[in-house]
Amino acid sequence: MNKHTTRLLALGSLALASAAVQAATPFITTSRSDFLTALGGAATQTQDFEGFASGTDLLGVQILPGVTLSTNLASLEVFQGSGDKEAFATSRNKPEALYTVNVGGSYKAVGFDIDAFDPATPGPGFISFYFADGDVTYVNIPVLPTNATENDPIFYGVVSDVAVDRIVWSEGPEIGGINCCEETALDNFVVANPVPEPATWWLLGAGTAAALRLSRRRPLD
Repeated sequence: MNKHTTRLLALGSLALASAAVQAATPFITTSRSDFLTALGGAATQTQDFEGFASGTDLLGVQILPGVTLSTNLASLEVFQGSGDKEAFATSRNKPEALYTVNVGGSYKAVGFDIDAFDPATPGPGFISFYFADGDVTYVNIPVLPTNATENDPIFYGVVSDVAVDRIVWSEGPEIGGINCCEETALDNFVVANPVPEPATWWLLGAGTAAALRLSRRRPLD
């Protein structure tokens, strides 16, 4: 092997190593307690919408510093649910109903509840995590309604070594499995900026990646 080839291989290895370092290594969980543990004691900020008046328009409103919500539907507002207030989009007159949590790189940890996902629906919905480095590995993850009743929320949280850009929740089908869509809402947001150990992230991220590669659907627009 000549020196020129050796140098090219070395440069290629450095490029691959650099890409690996830049790729997000997230820990994604459906357990709020595991999410909070993964923060390692980092300070959190929360939003449960109880401080908003019912009917408040949430489009363009920062629900937490640097965090806004958007939807492909006509409106997004504070809704008084059966137990508490939550963010709810209407009306479901499109092929799919999307909620987007716009983080914009403000935080490395984001979690929230998906409310009112009726376990009688066939599911699944899909959740996608996008990161500030452009990583799109963790998208279109199927979410089945594993909650016992419609009043039991489903938590989703991500803790990453790379800042979160946005999270997209795509609702599952309505009961019957044909029409769009199972009406869900979002609530109880929590954000933070933990500083985990790199070795810990490698282990958590490796397990997450192995589990999430098992199933994918087409990318969201």
